Amino acid sequence: MITISEDALALIEEKQSPLFIDIPHAVSGCCFDITDCPSISFGEPVKLADYTKQTLQNATVYVPRCFPQDGSHVIRTRSFFGFKRLVLSGWRLI
Repeated sequence: MITISEDALALIEEKQSPLFIDIPHAVSGCCFDITDCPSISFGEPVKLADYTKQTLQNATVYVPRCFPQDGSHVIRTRSFFGFKRLVLSGWRLI
């Protein structure tokens, strides 16, 4: 389940753009499997066939078809030197 925090909703409304979650990158070794936390970008993904379009809290979000259905994920904002960006909380590496 994916939810969006209030501060992230405000940023999305300000940008007036859909957003998409990148396809998670998996790294496998002989005895481990790690999946990096995907980034979040404004706009539409290049390969729309790899995504499902969802409306979450009145925001259009393109979610990868391979996105895990278990767990609770929250889209939040992070600020770095005054620049705001969207991040995904609740991601499990393993």
